[in-house]
Amino acid sequence: MNQRLKNLLLAFVVATLLEIVLVAGFNLIDQPTAKRIFQIFGGDIPGGLVQYLTFIAFFCGIFEMQNLLNIVKYERGSLKLNLLPEQEQWVLSPDDVNELKIKMIDFEKEHKYLIVDIIKKAATKFRADKSVSDVLSVVSSQVKINYSRAESKQSIIRYIGWAIPSLGFIGTILGIAQALGYAYMADTPEGLANITNSMYLAFDTTLVALLLSIVMMWIFHDLQEKEELLHTDMEEYLIENLVNRIHLE
Repeated sequence: MNQRLKNLLLAFVVATLLEIVLVAGFNLIDQPTAKRIFQIFGGDIPGGLVQYLTFIAFFCGIFEMQNLLNIVKYERGSLKLNLLPEQEQWVLSPDDVNELKIKMIDFEKEHKYLIVDIIKKAATKFRADKSVSDVLSVVSSQVKINYSRAESKQSIIRYIGWAIPSLGFIGTILGIAQALGYAYMADTPEGLANITNSMYLAFDTTLVALLLSIVMMWIFHDLQEKEELLHTDMEEYLIENLVNRIHLE
């Protein structure tokens, strides 16, 4: 099953469980403040349907970001494997570069790392041209390509980050429209109660959406920072321990 579909299904399950707790709290607790809190977060069904959809979007985005953070953590681990010589004054001869490529080919059979692929391509380029500057160009270009691919994987998260406040705004429009529909009953206790509940819906949906959006965007920007640092550190590691160590006889 596609990982993104798994995230959506998992988000649906978690949001549903949360909604069950909110509905139970709203219907079973009589304390006014607590009851109002449960209502704000969607415990008043069907009025809380928009919050429920917002929670599904939120958890879907969270699970997507967690997958990407796991990838970043996995790739960062490759920088600690001593794939390249790190000792001072150590230089690489053309033969060493060829042996390094063979080593990476064997290593890649069991471990798939971005840095291993870059080392292979850089070694291939050096074997073809015997040019250190070309090796540097390959390293820099491939790091940029990998970073662009990583950013592309974040596109669904950006969409969800936009969709969450939009869902809240939709709930606000529905609540206001519903309140206007009860305007003709404003002089009756029942009508006044309906208008009040509709206005609760209008403002609660936006409040919940904005709160969830703040949390999600903080995690998203943390992901972006870790992603950018990963590729920057990877390029620095390759330049320092591969490009700068190649010695032409």
